[in-house]
Amino acid sequence: MSEQHLLHLQRQWRERLFEGENALRWRPGRELAAELLLYLDDPQSCWRLTTDWLRETLDADRVDGGYGGFLNPCSGTHDYVALAEAQRNGLTLPSVLGQAFSAVNPGLLAVWRGSGIFAVQDVLQERRFTPSLRHRLSAMQTASKLAIPLHNGTEPVGLICADWQSTAAQWHPDVCNELGTLAEQVLGPILALAQHGARTNLEAEGPPGLATLTEAERRVAELVAQGLSYKEVARQLKRSVSTVDHQLRRVREKLGVPTTARLIRVLTDHGGCH
Repeated sequence: MSEQHLLHLQRQWRERLFEGENALRWRPGRELAAELLLYLDDPQSCWRLTTDWLRETLDADRVDGGYGGFLNPCSGTHDYVALAEAQRNGLTLPSVLGQAFSAVNPGLLAVWRGSGIFAVQDVLQERRFTPSLRHRLSAMQTASKLAIPLHNGTEPVGLICADWQSTAAQWHPDVCNELGTLAEQVLGPILALAQHGARTNLEAEGPPGLATLTEAERRVAELVAQGLSYKEVARQLKRSVSTVDHQLRRVREKLGVPTTARLIRVLTDHGGCH
């Protein structure tokens, strides 16, 4: 994404979100939207800002978010993998980062088949979840959950999940209604734009040797440059850590860089990936 194109998109979205009769009226949502537009070329930062903001807004114990979690008839299965996570200060909950959840799981299917926010007051009593999913969520100390599916128009984008350790968790209907609008008008479209920009940057002109990368090597390089660890990349792509390590060695060889840290800097400096 060129700087000129980025500025154009930011200007266009500011007009859409903050001006006219259809402008966002909810002040907390406006503030988040303004921040996200500053990081439109950085999907990892967009997810981090969103999870931090939502954890505070909902007073949740943990919030995670990431792309995927849905079935697409054109491009196939997109499993959910958390790219960002925020936890309540003072708590030490198991981390969801990098964990993959199958898009064909009945629990995730129920999230996408519903409309708006998917609320679960008691995870252990939620019959739309399989026993294995209930056990997995319980092991992560999740007793209550809100799941927010994100769309860009009619296209699915990803998920945001807010968790509480207690079934006594309370969420205000007014806030949930505002969140539904925010997800539809802001979060889904902007996070989709950020993802598209990251992919475009990786495919654009960059360091010598970039054009020689295979599609698999490009995907691994993209995820590592977004801040994911080898283990997280392996989980998302359903490959072994050794395969990811081998592919990154090949990428470094083709681009002529000695380390993965240097690879990330080279791609970033040349606009190849964010």
